[in-house]
Amino acid sequence: MRAVRLAGAKRLEVIELPDPEPGDGEVLVRVVATGICGSDLSCYKAGVFSGSVLGHEFSGFVDGDPVVVDPKMPCGACADCRNGASYRCVEALTRGPGGMRDGAFAEMVAVPASCVHGLPAGLDVANACLVEPLSVAIHGIERAGVVPDEATVVGLGPIGLLAVAALRARGCANVVGVDPVMVRRTLAEKLGAGTVHERIEDAPTGTPLVLECTGRPELLQQTTNLLAPGGVAVLLGVPMSEASVVPMVWVTREQSVVGSISSSEADFRAAIELLANRPEIADIITRRVTLDELPQAFQDLISRPAEGKVAVDPRPRG
Repeated sequence: MRAVRLAGAKRLEVIELPDPEPGDGEVLVRVVATGICGSDLSCYKAGVFSGSVLGHEFSGFVDGDPVVVDPKMPCGACADCRNGASYRCVEALTRGPGGMRDGAFAEMVAVPASCVHGLPAGLDVANACLVEPLSVAIHGIERAGVVPDEATVVGLGPIGLLAVAALRARGCANVVGVDPVMVRRTLAEKLGAGTVHERIEDAPTGTPLVLECTGRPELLQQTTNLLAPGGVAVLLGVPMSEASVVPMVWVTREQSVVGSISSSEADFRAAIELLANRPEIADIITRRVTLDELPQAFQDLISRPAEGKVAVDPRPRG
């Protein structure tokens, strides 16, 4: 089969590999679509998991049936696994497809049958690669505890756009989006954002819920400045460096800053249902590429902001 392997920092190579052979309790997925995640880009820039095939947001067919794969493979023994938060297990975040184990930037991938979810009627398998990132957005909203009538999403990349859709689906009447890229702001409006702003300085303050989806540490203080007293800021982006903040206001106004990572099984199932009921969410996929085009797509994504989600179709064209 054909695949794209990470050969080192900023080095992807299109290669031929033996077809994977499923082990005990595993199935073979013929991949139809794989999303490029921000974590894939981080691995690409730093060379993390060099020698492996990346790609963990994927859907395809198992014996002719359309499926989507939850890539998490928790250890089952750590404190997080024992306490019902297996999605937070370090191994769940690293040893599955696209991590220590070859992922889905390939024509086929073998995965445990327990990771596979069937698709409901009406959910296009080519769009089901959005289920995993949508579940991450849903998990962030769950971490907030409640869904208020108003919320602000800072950063309208794929996770931010999916957060807009999930907030609207959960009854948030007024969603405000913030992003400098006009196409992203337009997509957010299509998904239900009532107001969009180019600059965070123009976003309204006094918001009970803010979702930070950029992962940019320099925006953390500005993001929390948007909060109402008693409000909650959920960090869905992953800051990779130190942030300069003044937390006195968080204390005196009893504001909460909450981390969010990955998603639970309940979040994953909720994402399948939401995507099936709102197929227009798939409009965030603005570019589809082949395996041969994937190295250039990665270069494009680190040189300029994507307009939406980029998905890979490993099947031969024609």
